[in-house]
Amino acid sequence: MKLFKARLRPSLPHLAGEAPASFVSRLAQLHLGRDASAPFFCADMGLDFRGIIDGDQDAVDALASLAGVDPDRLAADAFRRVPDGQTFRTELFPGRHLLRTALRVCPACLLEDCAQASKPETAAYGRALWSIAAIKTCRKHGMALVKLEHQETSRNHDFARLLKPHLPDLGALSERATCRTASSLETYVLDRLDEGRGNIHWLDTLPLHVGIGVCETIGAVARFGRDVRFNTLSDDDWCAAGTTGIAIAEKGEVGIREFMDGLVCSYPYTRSATEGPQAVLGRWFKVLSFEKLHPDFDVVRDLVAEFIAERMPFGPGDTIFGKPVQRRVLHSVYTASQELRIHPKRLRKILQATGILTKEQAELPNGSALFDAVAASPTLADAADGLFMTEVKEYLGAGRVQTKLLVDGGFIKPMFPKRPELDHLFRRRDLDTFLTRLFADAVPVAEPDEDMVDIQRAVKKVCCSTAEILDLVLGRKLAWVGRRRDAHGFSALLVRVSEVRDRTRGSMDGCTTARAVEKVMRTNSAVVRKLIDLGFLQTTTIVSPLNRCPVNVIREADLEAFRAEHVTLFEAMATTGIHFRQIQKRLTALGIEPQIRREEVGAAFYRRSDLARI
Repeated sequence: MKLFKARLRPSLPHLAGEAPASFVSRLAQLHLGRDASAPFFCADMGLDFRGIIDGDQDAVDALASLAGVDPDRLAADAFRRVPDGQTFRTELFPGRHLLRTALRVCPACLLEDCAQASKPETAAYGRALWSIAAIKTCRKHGMALVKLEHQETSRNHDFARLLKPHLPDLGALSERATCRTASSLETYVLDRLDEGRGNIHWLDTLPLHVGIGVCETIGAVARFGRDVRFNTLSDDDWCAAGTTGIAIAEKGEVGIREFMDGLVCSYPYTRSATEGPQAVLGRWFKVLSFEKLHPDFDVVRDLVAEFIAERMPFGPGDTIFGKPVQRRVLHSVYTASQELRIHPKRLRKILQATGILTKEQAELPNGSALFDAVAASPTLADAADGLFMTEVKEYLGAGRVQTKLLVDGGFIKPMFPKRPELDHLFRRRDLDTFLTRLFADAVPVAEPDEDMVDIQRAVKKVCCSTAEILDLVLGRKLAWVGRRRDAHGFSALLVRVSEVRDRTRGSMDGCTTARAVEKVMRTNSAVVRKLIDLGFLQTTTIVSPLNRCPVNVIREADLEAFRAEHVTLFEAMATTGIHFRQIQKRLTALGIEPQIRREEVGAAFYRRSDLARI
């Protein structure tokens, strides 16, 4: 062991863990009279007391040289003032983490110091660790540190002088002191200061003061609630909070996220559920957001900000801890409705129809019904771009009736045709596609002639339907399609009446009317109607080529088939030259009866094969 020669005689040894200010204070008690004072002693010895308090290297070295102690050991127990606070054993402690002006002691430690001392005020010394706010318990004695009151605020760092009046009471103080085991956080802090690490990986990657702040805050919130008031907590409460905080931090970032997840899931949301992280995360968020914390806390802020962005509906335009959110992960029904300016009820229906909101989510309030913003972006774009039926007619430039015809004809389709509550909502891009197809080959027209008319007038002139004309236009079956320059949308479409009439004119080829059948069969209309009603003749409906109205016709093939098998006596008379009465007498004589009786249809029809027998 290296020996250091003291210039001061007598001197005192520097004791384990003793703060330099305590050491010089004991020297003052040793050498000065009844009113001994460390500042006066330093002035007499040419020492810088303020420098010793602040850990100034020259001041500490001068003290070590005067007292003949190891300057490195003395400096190791010094708090060194830096711009951001004070450092102790390589760890930074901002001001809020230190209680250097408070007289906090372990009575049991001081009793041991004084046990064999003839002059107790020179034996009892202040441990540097007692100035760290997070240390509230003496690990050696399992005893809570006791705060001693004094009136000499101007001599806050003169430990021996301030302690001297309390020396007779140390026994009583020790008996009254709370007995408790050092908390997990205190143990971690002590281990880290002694060994440089505390064997908790995530905390070891953080500056110690950040780890202390994190553990105390999350522990207090986890143990005493998200709205805990720190100024109401006792030292026992803080020790319990520290133990809880360490248990959470031992899991690293996963543990912090689980802790915050618990706050999110347990929050008593209002009916709207629009509460933000300040309400949900409570004091944990407020500490990180509003207290003047060291920049070292930014790594924790980033972790919390990332969690908030992943678990709460935040996106571009929002800020967390003063930093803008770059991308959106989640939307809620509320935030999406606000962003898109869509009523939340309408948005809910759309999200449910597309399966983005599950049945369970659909029962949650608007602010709690969360969904993947990226996966839902196409649906949200459609929702923002959607038009109601009343808006569609204006957008297409069509009237109410024509718009309904377009929907009924399937030319424009709603977003959700199978959901009655949404069958009136249309995608704007679908309407744009329809209009683009409609006017793909349209010729701009300033002054249309008499043959150029819009769809509505063409329907009346040609006696056809809107759907028929649209099928011709969209199927590119018309040689000419126009577009009025002074009109908008659907109403601007022009077609030629003559061309539409030619394209929609029906044909009677292969068909005949009931009137024509009367003449061919040499009978009357009543008989023909009976034949049709009883199914002897089959009819079909076609569009009349004359007036575009539906008309019932008989296919010529069906008529010929009927006539090939059946014949009236008048027809037989025309082909045989025998009077119909003679034909009837001969058939009766042969016992041949009509195939279709007069009582059934108003005329008798015989088989042609039977007529061959006469």
